[in-house]
Amino acid sequence: MMQPGIPVELLESVVDLMEDGVVISLPDGSVAYHNPVILDMFGLSKDSSPRMLSDIGEVNWNRRMNRAAFDAGSQYGIAAASDRTMRFEEKVTVGSTVRFLEITVRRMFPGSRKSELRVIVVRDVSPRRRLEATLQTPGICGLKTSSPEMMRLFERARQIAASDASVLLQGESGTGKSCIARLIHQESWRSGHPFVEVNCAAIPESLMESEFFGHAKGAFTGAVDRNRGKFLAANHGTLFLDEIGEIPVHLQAKLLHAIEERRFHMVGSSETIAVDTRFVSASNINLRDAVDRGSFRGDLYYRIAVIPLLIPPLRDRVGDIPVLIQHFIEDLVARGQKADVKFSKGAWQALMNYPWPGNIRELSNAVEHSVICADKGVVEVDSLPQDILRYSQDVPDQPVLRQFAADEDEKAGDGGASDVMRAELLGALRKARGSKAVAAQLLGIDRTTLWRRMQRAGIGG
Repeated sequence: MMQPGIPVELLESVVDLMEDGVVISLPDGSVAYHNPVILDMFGLSKDSSPRMLSDIGEVNWNRRMNRAAFDAGSQYGIAAASDRTMRFEEKVTVGSTVRFLEITVRRMFPGSRKSELRVIVVRDVSPRRRLEATLQTPGICGLKTSSPEMMRLFERARQIAASDASVLLQGESGTGKSCIARLIHQESWRSGHPFVEVNCAAIPESLMESEFFGHAKGAFTGAVDRNRGKFLAANHGTLFLDEIGEIPVHLQAKLLHAIEERRFHMVGSSETIAVDTRFVSASNINLRDAVDRGSFRGDLYYRIAVIPLLIPPLRDRVGDIPVLIQHFIEDLVARGQKADVKFSKGAWQALMNYPWPGNIRELSNAVEHSVICADKGVVEVDSLPQDILRYSQDVPDQPVLRQFAADEDEKAGDGGASDVMRAELLGALRKARGSKAVAAQLLGIDRTTLWRRMQRAGIGG
């Protein structure tokens, strides 16, 4: 509730500090007030003083507001429309930059033509739209999520992509570390240059130095040709060192020198080679613990972990399971495989109850297995991989997951997607083993709020 007597100047100062653009217009389209942010959003000079809405950008304001008011749910992504409030999204070009702006219009004092005002709030949602587009890019494998935690991780990855700082991705095998690495590369200025992935665990120790730095012709027995090596292959691009914790200690010093100096010598050559490369590393073991054990150099760890990112396992974001299943089914269809299937109630329950030790990679394989083994277009429990079958037989049912399975079975016929809120609630309840008190703590809400959200989501107590 606004207190009486607050000076207008103070209110203007507050609005001027907002990150969103704000415009107040009169019924005839004239501008009564605007904050400085709106000028920057539309590429206007700081000294500009737009008299009419038509002076602000390339938006046909009257047409768009009228359409938003009467055309809710159109292709422009209107989230709300009424006689007082309307919301739409506008794509504008400012110089060479494309921006996606979410525009909310609120009619104040409606009914009186003389006193009516329109308060327009403009929010730049370009980062979100670019992220969504990136997640649809072929090659960004399995980056589908309903988890706020994962969305924050994706946004963080996009944010750090603009720098050249070394990134360390840590998480269990199959959580999507290579996908995050590709996302960082594709969102960086290096995206037009090579992305070179090296699985350090798959290279024999005797060949590791040559694989990294290359070798000159005749450097050793069998070196009949010159080998460029991965460092040089990734020049101007990104070098992704997967499972970096598997590199032997005696080679870690050479790797550290190459990363720090951006220069190295090929095996069997005295020539110094300089490279301009971004380094992203990944490990499924805790490298900080490895440093304490003496199996990983501390100086190398601090060099590669300028920005550490921890990727949560799939069991800690159970709400992503239906999202990913749908993604993998669509991928199978795109590859020409017939995947018009439904999942039975029992199959859904088994999939949601399983802890997924192999994470996203295991889920992808499980979906393909289940689609192939489905009988008459229905994935039953016995269509699932043996590991999931055995687990479902050994672990008692969980009531919350039974409710989820029933809901998903109902929606499978029309391809309905899981509600994000329900998925998050179910994920918290699963981690809390059904305890509402613990689930509320995990979500950062009180038990009353949890109960209200469960009621809205149709989750029984």
